[in-house]
Amino acid sequence: MQLPAKEDELKLFLASLPLDKALTLAAAVERERLNGATAMPVDVILEALRPALRRARKRIPTPRRLFCVAFEDLLIDGPREEKQTGRILRASVTKLWQWLASEGLREKLADLEARIATTILARESKPEQELVAQLQSAAADAVRLSFGQVAKGTPARRALALKFDGEDGLADIEEIALVLEAADEFDAIRAKVPRAMETLTHDHLSLIRDIYDDLSERRPELCPYIALIVLGRLSRPWEVLRLASVVSRRRDDTLFSASDMGVVGDLLLADMQVLTDELSAVPPHKMNPATVLPKLERFVAMSNGLIREIGMRREGKWGQRLIKLRHLASDAMDALIARAPTEIVAVLPMQRLGAFAGHAPRRPDLTRELDDTRVARALGWAKLLSGSGKFATDGAFHSAHREAFDRVALHLRQYADAMVGELRTIDDQHRRRAEAFAEAAEALSDAVLGPEETDLFRRRAAAATASRT
Repeated sequence: MQLPAKEDELKLFLASLPLDKALTLAAAVERERLNGATAMPVDVILEALRPALRRARKRIPTPRRLFCVAFEDLLIDGPREEKQTGRILRASVTKLWQWLASEGLREKLADLEARIATTILARESKPEQELVAQLQSAAADAVRLSFGQVAKGTPARRALALKFDGEDGLADIEEIALVLEAADEFDAIRAKVPRAMETLTHDHLSLIRDIYDDLSERRPELCPYIALIVLGRLSRPWEVLRLASVVSRRRDDTLFSASDMGVVGDLLLADMQVLTDELSAVPPHKMNPATVLPKLERFVAMSNGLIREIGMRREGKWGQRLIKLRHLASDAMDALIARAPTEIVAVLPMQRLGAFAGHAPRRPDLTRELDDTRVARALGWAKLLSGSGKFATDGAFHSAHREAFDRVALHLRQYADAMVGELRTIDDQHRRRAEAFAEAAEALSDAVLGPEETDLFRRRAAAATASRT
């Protein structure tokens, strides 16, 4: 395969590859790196392929990737406002690896990497597992020896934190070390829990409760991580609260939130907070329905899921947070939806006829050329208006949505009627402009009112045009 020479062109080319070719190329590149080849731009290639590789969830093992397996269920891309137990930034892993290479395992890391690479290429699974365990143990020891004696708030601690992007990054490293010290326990849990669960079944609950009961007798400090591992493997993450209530033997959220499993509820609410903040921060002039609607759908699903699983009560810690988040998300959507009619109506202006035009008929205003940029923006708002309708009740912005939809629908129907009349009588000089506005009206009508009603408008417009010939 001939690859483009320039980096930008290379990334664009790689991003366009079919999934099977992306996987094949990634495997070949990873093997070249394991063999020590340096001529190929490995990092650039893998960075461009990463979205496809994550979708496939299939990668060739590397020393660093095997090192991370013990805590891979806890990894997130970020960004985040603060450190959360059970959430480790991938960027922190990169910082840790750099520190291990330069300080923590300066004499050992390169040798262990090379030996692990050899076992990977030779497909020797048992020696590979033994060497990875050595690396994980050595890394955990290095972190404990280097960080353990440094008290928080001291100059030494602050200097150490600078190496890992602050105190939160340093906390990530310490959590990684905690997991690595108990890697055998985590490996056993991960092996028993299904990799992906569409829903949390009774069989799953029974299995995980047995794991919890066994671990609580030997390593109680690790018990919260059972729920954290499960959290990352659920298609409906709020169902993890079902597990936590079984484990804690409680369903009241005030008691549950203080239990050793309560961290999962805090994480779910933190995720909802992020979604709320993102919805509230949508810039109207750059609103993209392809971005907003999935976030809205996720927020509503999580909100309904939380209520369904434990029945949020107003006096509970989580209940209060959820009520606040629902109000904030509702306000954000109210503001966005209220803007939609203004953006859509402005693209299809109408003018009243006669000197006293209060109740006079209106006609399409064709005094200016159609602005394609404004049409594209209006189409975005139309898609937001139509796409958000199914979430309006659960998202608590039903009134705003109903009002906006009714206003837009009325304008589109009035504009369609007026445009049909205009096309019957308009002179040839202005026909091109009128047809351009009619086409824009059809596109907006299709997005808001649907193809059936729009098709009627399209046929009427075609008939009006034909009557002129």
